[in-house]
Amino acid sequence: MANNLVCELKENSHVNNEIFTIGIAWGGLAPKAGQFFMLKPLRSSLFLARPLSVFEWQPEQKMLRFLVARRGKGTNELSQVKLGEKIEITGPFGNAWADFLPANNKSIALVSGGVGIAPLAALVAEKPEVDFHFYAGFKNSFNDKTEEAAILGSAYKAKRFIISAEYGMSVLKGRIVDYFDNDPNIYSAVFACGPGAMLNAIKAKCNKAGLPCFISLERRMACGSGACLGCTVQCIKGNRRCCTDGPIFAAEELRFDE
Repeated sequence: MANNLVCELKENSHVNNEIFTIGIAWGGLAPKAGQFFMLKPLRSSLFLARPLSVFEWQPEQKMLRFLVARRGKGTNELSQVKLGEKIEITGPFGNAWADFLPANNKSIALVSGGVGIAPLAALVAEKPEVDFHFYAGFKNSFNDKTEEAAILGSAYKAKRFIISAEYGMSVLKGRIVDYFDNDPNIYSAVFACGPGAMLNAIKAKCNKAGLPCFISLERRMACGSGACLGCTVQCIKGNRRCCTDGPIFAAEELRFDE
């Protein structure tokens, strides 16, 4: 069962003009990588909370960290919350990457786009014994090593790491999909999170190779508990709810063409 708590903001760090990280003291249920929380500043002018995947869980400090891109009023409001202010936070919600880990000892490919790196980085930290190969794609390359470290987080601990950007010179040039190796002799499964076009391309490459693929989706949510039906996901066998049936789905179930 999810907890609903009013918690103190411990960290608010602006990585660049678009991305920031926040850290919140959390005394509720410990989350699993892939799960998400609903967040809203206590002084918010908005009615609805914002869903955010866990970027890092620090059990010793009892702190949740989130990697956030400013995309609208809700995330912009979160970016302006001051240290010590209170945030209403509910969770954890959803299923977890660990639910889909195969039993064999092959490597697992993790593929992210933009801040979709967050739930996958959390998985690397949660399961250090697993042989992860991380493919991380971005629109723009990093300005410096400080920005790079802040955005990559625990993803850097993967056994193999490949970064690409469509613009910039500090990393591989182009889309991460083009660098992703869909070899079933290397990988037992692929976990992915990012923009829809990237996820659709990863699904196609995995389908061609016969690789199991699992995808974490982003959706606008009002409640996080399945009551409002506002986060509908179109699947082959009918509509499902991102918050309670996901946010992680088998790629073969999903329809990206509608």
